[in-house]
Amino acid sequence: MDSKTVQYKRTLRGSVGAGVSALFNGNGRRYYILEHKSASKYHKAGESQKIIIDQVELGRDSNCQVRFDETFQTVSRRHAAIIKDGDRWKLVQLSKTNSTFLNGRPVENEWYLENGDEIQLSVGGPRMGFIVPAGKQSLVSSIKMTERLDLFRKQALRPYKTAIACLACILVLVVAGLSTWNIKMQKDFYEKIAEAGQTIDSIIGKNAELDSLLAVAQREQARQDSLIKRYRDQVKVISKGSNANLSAMLSKVEDDVFFLRTTRVIVTDGKDEIEIDGYGWYGTGFLTTDGRFITAKHCINGWLFPRSGGMPSGENAEKIIPYLVAGMNTPGWKIIAHFEARSKSKVLRFKSTDFVMDHSSEHNWNVAENLVWREETSMSADWAYIRTGQKGNIVVDASKASSLPIGADLHILGFPHGWGAIDTYNFNCLYGSCKNSRNGLDEGIIRVSARNYESGNSGGPVFYNDNGKLKAVGIVSYGQGDHNGGLCSISNLK
Repeated sequence: MDSKTVQYKRTLRGSVGAGVSALFNGNGRRYYILEHKSASKYHKAGESQKIIIDQVELGRDSNCQVRFDETFQTVSRRHAAIIKDGDRWKLVQLSKTNSTFLNGRPVENEWYLENGDEIQLSVGGPRMGFIVPAGKQSLVSSIKMTERLDLFRKQALRPYKTAIACLACILVLVVAGLSTWNIKMQKDFYEKIAEAGQTIDSIIGKNAELDSLLAVAQREQARQDSLIKRYRDQVKVISKGSNANLSAMLSKVEDDVFFLRTTRVIVTDGKDEIEIDGYGWYGTGFLTTDGRFITAKHCINGWLFPRSGGMPSGENAEKIIPYLVAGMNTPGWKIIAHFEARSKSKVLRFKSTDFVMDHSSEHNWNVAENLVWREETSMSADWAYIRTGQKGNIVVDASKASSLPIGADLHILGFPHGWGAIDTYNFNCLYGSCKNSRNGLDEGIIRVSARNYESGNSGGPVFYNDNGKLKAVGIVSYGQGDHNGGLCSISNLK
């Protein structure tokens, strides 16, 4: 990859100047997110790092705003940079010895970034997703001032730890001045900020007390929060949301999340039955307010989808496969799985033939002689449900499932690897999470990143916190790579 290039040079204007503008002119600036897909000393896998300035460098050097530790030996000290060019951002190759990859292709010099791109520093090196929030959430003004100050310190000032003493004083004075701010003084206020920004390039001097001065500014800003609320018609106040109550909301629906396991699998012609010993699988399901028990189709017809865990394994595999061949290939015969679904206080029992499912998108996949398994051409059909005589507390919202915004936090309850369901009398489902990686659906699928749920969560509910109301919007379907995957949208159910 290459494009027309302009020689890169780190500047005060691109870091400190842009940082000051982000602090006090957030409505006029956009930011992006680097989603770390590889764990390191400085960044956890799945961590979202907001970038508010025009220039950041990536590498092992202590002055890099996106820093990696010494365990990444193929990452250079100053490996790459992301710089703003007009209304877009581009990735610039800095290292002369180690490559930078964009969506798996090497960047020879520089290349423009698009929402959803993946950046990788060297072969086998750390990977990051490039995400631009949608709509007004892409504006720096959507970030609280205290968080902006912290981002300014970490990004704009990191390369200039021994510089810009006067800037720190200016910040303290400006923040303190907010206590007397009013609508009539707004014009003069922004004029003073513009003057402060114009002096940045000429300010160079040592300042050992820079961090402490910025800490004073942050404390002062916290004191100003109550004053700023008086100007809600001029200052947009971003809601803190209700994530603080997430644990309480999840606890209300936990008893309607079930550990699903097969109790027996039989081959039958409707009269005679042959039980297949030592064959079964498990997953997760959930009970909704309209009395439906919902799970993933591959958790019900497991023998049809070996890639999803239904493939017989172990010492009994050779004994089991002939029974499956007979059940799938003999006219008039079929395979029926019996299930038990158990939560903290509820038990449901049913058969695979009781479920409503959509088989229209399946196609054959030959795995063994005389035996044809299947797989989905679209995981949007990976759903199954049964009407029960009970009603749960889980609310489904098909409309919200079809219109999730990019970057939305999604919450999952389930039983990965059967964990939490070991003790029959003490069921405790486990929490998982991921992020919606695009606006809306992709052919009926909720594409996700930052995935931290595992096998066994399949069929479990995917929740979205809709202004303090927990809504089930999807069904755990499949994983892809270490942190990506797809969820079957609840809107696909027929």
